[in-house]
Amino acid sequence: MDFERGIGAEELELEIAGFEVTCLVWDQDDVEAAVRSLALFPQFNNHFKDAFDLINTATSFWLEDGSYSPCAESVTRTLYHLRDAIYDHTDSAEAGSLPSAIRECLRVSHTAADSQLAATFALVLGTQAVETLANWLFDLELATYDIDADLIEQLRQNSPRQYLALIEKERDRSSGNEIRAREEFATLLGEANQALLMASLYRQVEQMDVFQKGFNTSSLMHRILDDAFSTKATRRGQEAGKGNRDPSSKIQTDTLDRRAKIKAAAEQIINGRKIEMRSLTDAELTNLLFNQEVHGTEKTIRRHLEALKLRPLK
Repeated sequence: MDFERGIGAEELELEIAGFEVTCLVWDQDDVEAAVRSLALFPQFNNHFKDAFDLINTATSFWLEDGSYSPCAESVTRTLYHLRDAIYDHTDSAEAGSLPSAIRECLRVSHTAADSQLAATFALVLGTQAVETLANWLFDLELATYDIDADLIEQLRQNSPRQYLALIEKERDRSSGNEIRAREEFATLLGEANQALLMASLYRQVEQMDVFQKGFNTSSLMHRILDDAFSTKATRRGQEAGKGNRDPSSKIQTDTLDRRAKIKAAAEQIINGRKIEMRSLTDAELTNLLFNQEVHGTEKTIRRHLEALKLRPLK
């Protein structure tokens, strides 16, 4: 099997705070911009800072001479698709065998170092943590637009305090969602940190010279642990050429526009089936909308349908 033409060619089906992610490596600045545009972001600034620091450290494992390795995108994309299988495999495997578990799930040989594979899994988990927390905050805002989209947009632009008050009301009304989002975020970020520590340990082993004069195992382990928690690795490779492309207002406007289009198209399909007296499942409705090729990925469509509470006839 050709690794580059395998799972890595599929779409990620990942949307974070209204931004559709196509690459875990290249799109991080855009994801951060989308997250920072959230109304309640300041209250969770430290949470997101920890997550993005981890993500930036994980992606740094793919930096080569100031730019990312050509295979970084395909590897990160593939591990994202296989994340559940890898997680299940590592759960039953021996401690420290993360790279081996990843290679078994890939079912193909690849030249990526063990440290890069472990760091990529940390990147995937860290991204999932951000997705969980950011999408809960984003959905709070979208829920307020169901009241009167035009009015809410005016409040967002001209009366931030009133806009924030509406979001806080929605937050209180659905407090159970907050508990679940916070717990899942903490769990995923904790596991991501463990995977990143493992990646740092593997990198030290890959770089050490056991035949070097004065080699000492004890001092090596102290240095490994110091480097594993060093903040130096969180510096980004500026030469990689990433940049913010979309202002926050455009992200939100585009998402609302997409939701309106999905609603109109879905209602047309549902009403058509009512007239024909034919059944329609959730999966079929999602697939029909996806085939129109204007509404985004299937995961994006499902999220909007759930938020709109559009359920087809059985």
